[in-house]
Formats: sequence, structure tokens, C-alpha cells
Amino acid sequence: MFNAHLEYWDNAEEEITSFIELKKQLETIREKSSNVYSSPVSADIVIEDVGRICIGLNDPSIITYVSADLERQMSAVGDRSVAGEVTFYCGDYSLMSRKYLLPYALALDVVKYFLESGKLSGEVEWTYEIL
Repeated sequence: MFNAHLEYWDNAEEEITSFIELKKQLETIREKSSNVYSSPVSADIVIEDVGRICIGLNDPSIITYVSADLERQMSAVGDRSVAGEVTFYCGDYSLMSRKYLLPYALALDVVKYFLESGKLSGEVEWTYEIL
């Protein structure tokens, strides 16, 4: 597993020691935020010199990626045929197309692969497009 840390609302930062512990950390963040924010929140998993993946902490979820050099910014795509938008709190309130929604379990698989390999998972479609 790559050396990584977790960043989330209010500029909080925590070390990630294992994927199992990360799942617990994400659940704790989700529980704490439910009384603070009116929309689902997200958290960033950061691998220095590689990039960061942002995961929405609800089901369905979202996944976005930004490379460490800021040259690549991508989102995972769920169902391209759905319409509408959903709000997530990603440092501020952001409207996201429902086309980006994925099952939370799949989003966690994408995060696990990122932590283990430093690469984007082929389990999902990635796009630079704004859908």
C-alpha cells in the first residue's frame, strides 16, 4: 500500500494505515458530518506525488481524480443515460450530474485499488468530459 493520508471538511487530515482502517475512518466522517451538512460529504485520499481521489461518503457515491501535477482531472462514470443532478459537499456545495453516481461498494473498490497500486481502476469508466 502506498503512503497516503485522508483529507476532509474543515481541513482535517488523518494518516491512512490500512484499507480496513480507512473504511472505518470514512464511516466516522460520514456520521460526524450528518449533523453538520445538508448534503452528502466527500473525503480525499491523497498519495503524495501521485494524486488524489475524492469519494462521496454515501450510497450512491461519486469518485473523482486529480493528478499530483494537476494535469489530469477525471471523474468515474456510472450510468450515462440518467438525468438530473445531486449535491455533494466537497469543500463547498457542488452540483454533480447523476451520470457520475456509482454504488458505494464499487467506489470503495476503486479507492482500494488506488491505495494498492497508485493507479486508476479499470472497474469503472473514467472521463475528462463534463456530463
